[in-house]
Formats: sequence, C-alpha cells, structure tokens
Amino acid sequence: MIEKDITIITTLYKTPKKQLKNLKQYKQFKLEIFDQEGDDDTYENIKKILPTNIFKYYNSKKNIGLSKSTNFLFYKVKTKFCLFTQADVKIDYNSIKKLYNVINKNNSIILVSPNHSLIKKNKKIEITKDIDFSCLLIDVKKMKKIGFFDKDFFLYWEDIFLKRKINNSIYKMAIVNNAFAIHNSSQSSINNLSTLFIREKNFLYGELLYDLKTKKLRNVKIIRKLVQNIILFFFNIFTFQLQVVVKNFARIVGVLKFLVFITKH
Repeated sequence: MIEKDITIITTLYKTPKKQLKNLKQYKQFKLEIFDQEGDDDTYENIKKILPTNIFKYYNSKKNIGLSKSTNFLFYKVKTKFCLFTQADVKIDYNSIKKLYNVINKNNSIILVSPNHSLIKKNKKIEITKDIDFSCLLIDVKKMKKIGFFDKDFFLYWEDIFLKRKINNSIYKMAIVNNAFAIHNSSQSSINNLSTLFIREKNFLYGELLYDLKTKKLRNVKIIRKLVQNIILFFFNIFTFQLQVVVKNFARIVGVLKFLVFITKH
C-alpha cells in the first residue's frame, strides 16, 4: 500500500477556505502542514476536512518563507517518499500511485512530477532538466543527500536553484505523463495588495540571490533594478496606478533586502 510509503507536505499562507478543501484528496495519507501566520480558524477548518489523526499542524506567528517552512516539514518526514504540494493543486489517488510506481522502480530518479498540461502523451516517462515544482513526489533519502530548498530563498527562485543542483548531481527528474494534476496558480493565498507586495519583493530578492549563488551577479544589475524602480515608483504615483506603485515599491524593498543579506554574509 502506497499510503505507508508517502507523506504529504504542504505549506499555507492566508489560504482561502475553498482551497483548503483540496486537502481532502489526501485523506488516505499522513499529512504534515505548516501554516505561516496561521490562526485557530485555519486549524478548525482543516479539522472539518480531515480526521485529526492523519495530519499534524504547525504554525508560525510570522511568514518565514516557503523554503524554511517546507524544509521544516521535509525533515520531519519518516516515510520513503513525500509528496510536496500546494493548496491550489488538484491530484487524485490514481495519479499519485502512478508517480509512486515510477519513482519506486527507478534508482536514478530523485523526484517526479505529474503532467500539468492534461494532454495525453505517447511517452509515459519523460526525463527532464526542468520541471513544475507545484506538485512533486520526492525520494526523501536521495533529497537529504543533496539538501532540499536553500533556506536563504524566501518565496521564489528556490525551485530553480534546486533544479540546478539536481542537474549537477547524479540524479534525474522525470515527468510521469499518465499522471495528471491541475494547478490553479497563485490561488493558494488571498490575492490582495499585501500579498502582491510580498510576491514582488521576494521575486526580485530571489533573482538577485540566485545570481549571487551562481556567481552571475553584476553590481550594475543591482543599481539598475534599484534606480529603475525608484523612477517608476514616482512616475506611477503621479499617474495614479496604485497596483503598479505597490509593485515598484516592493521591488525597491526587494533590492534593499538583498543588500542587507550580502552585508551579513
């Protein structure tokens, strides 16, 4: 039974109630859930969806980022495999089973992803250097050897950095084309200006951090990103484009966050 070999891990951040209902699709498995800025309401809503004996709920008073919260869950997994997923992903038991059958029989594969295109393909297994990280079945032992997400990333680019690390290792990634998942991207959190600010800030921060860690960063890029967004920030204030103003300000803060990081390391 695959239920004994797989633990589901997922992180939440201001997740809408309707998305929490997707957790019901994992009711046959053990779940590890980390809720950032979590509250009693979220926990009570999850209890209405899942039996309390199959999930463990952890929360933090502040948003510590996807990398740290996911790593927290990953290193608590005791099973051979874990399914890393998000609240806005839909996948059925049969597709999880197909992922399991592939990764369990291939010693060279470290993780597998379902087919997100929902288009049937002739090739059952597709070895790839690029993969959708929204839903993955991971070989825990192999991943622990190379390390999961880099804790310095917050919300974006941690997957790109991990893919690079895997592609430079002895392991491979694969897409299982007869296993299907639907990912309603960016619906796992409430979409408001606060969420927009967090996303924009950490995307640019992650981009600069990735360039730094891969030794591709040039100082001129830091200056260009900062100056460009300062100019656009004031321009968009005068043209009353609130959402774009938030984006520009978030990117300015993202650059400053990166500068703080490099002064500490």
